Amino acid sequence: MSTAALGTPLDQAAVLAALRARVARLEGVGRGARHEDGPVPVCDGLPLPGGGLSRAAVHEVLATAPGCGSAFCAVLLARAGGTVLWIASGGKDEPLAWPPGLARCGLAPADLVLVRAERWPDALWAMEEALRCPAVTGALLAPAWEPDRQARDGGVDLTATRRLQLAAKAGGALGLLLRSDTAGERGHLGPSAAATRWRIAPLPATASADQGADVPRWRLELLRARGGVPGGPWAVAWHEAERRLTLDQEKGAAAGTGDGRRARR
Repeated sequence: MSTAALGTPLDQAAVLAALRARVARLEGVGRGARHEDGPVPVCDGLPLPGGGLSRAAVHEVLATAPGCGSAFCAVLLARAGGTVLWIASGGKDEPLAWPPGLARCGLAPADLVLVRAERWPDALWAMEEALRCPAVTGALLAPAWEPDRQARDGGVDLTATRRLQLAAKAGGALGLLLRSDTAGERGHLGPSAAATRWRIAPLPATASADQGADVPRWRLELLRARGGVPGGPWAVAWHEAERRLTLDQEKGAAAGTGDGRRARR
């Protein structure tokens, strides 16, 4: 699904009606079974405050490359269960998610609604409405990848993250903000109301005879956690056949073993 042409005001009522109809078809009766039995698990063996990502909250993911960020977010959204909205900001040159790739991370295409918003205010509006919808279990907002475009669009400032946090609390959904880590390294990230902030970067994959393909590996850090202590970095591996993200103990030295206090942000 795409919004109106660039520069044209979005017909919000029409788009909202279309999204509600699409979600209703996905859920069968307009409100599917929700998985509200605790936090969303992240990685087997990972020491996290509360045991995972809290639902009814917004979390930030800073990625050094689009591929690893999308994959990690797909894992989290799949574990939230139910209907997911993936909202991309930017023009036609800005990539949307690739459903077959997300499916390899456990996120079924049948549960996925793709939205492209060419105007940044429309992207924020779509994310807020998605988080408020009781039939949606997870929503992701991916601002334009380039820092210059992020700055021109206004970015995701404290006011925006507060609104999104309130929307997630009202609707009960898991909200993810997928952002370029380039912005963070250049100091463009300001205060945020997000419950946690993560950084993810790719690591060399390892061969696996069981999977018949290389096992993706990432360097994962918890930079900030409300009411908790940052942690990492950790080396983690995604096992597609088992749908499991695990600590890569043998390769842990590649990611470092710090306690995360240096990563506060």
